[in-house]
Amino acid sequence: MKTKYILLIFTILILLIYSFNFIRSYAENKIISFLNSDRLNNFIILRIDDILEKASDGKLNQEEIDYYSNLLNKIITKYKPVINRLDTQK
Repeated sequence: MKTKYILLIFTILILLIYSFNFIRSYAENKIISFLNSDRLNNFIILRIDDILEKASDGKLNQEEIDYYSNLLNKIITKYKPVINRLDTQK
């Protein structure tokens, strides 16, 4: 009687592990296929276009000018060797 319960518990445990692995693999495949899909690429492109369009509307206040100036200066400083190499390779 005791061995039947142990065998039953062991069988249920194996089925639970197998089911969990199957569901996890299925979810991973769905996520990967979604990330590689054209729908996601189109969504990202449309979203970026919308953000750029909103950013181009209106005027910048002094805080935004300072913030973006500092940000662009940091980017230019960081990538200055790359920019210089591009200029010399022409």
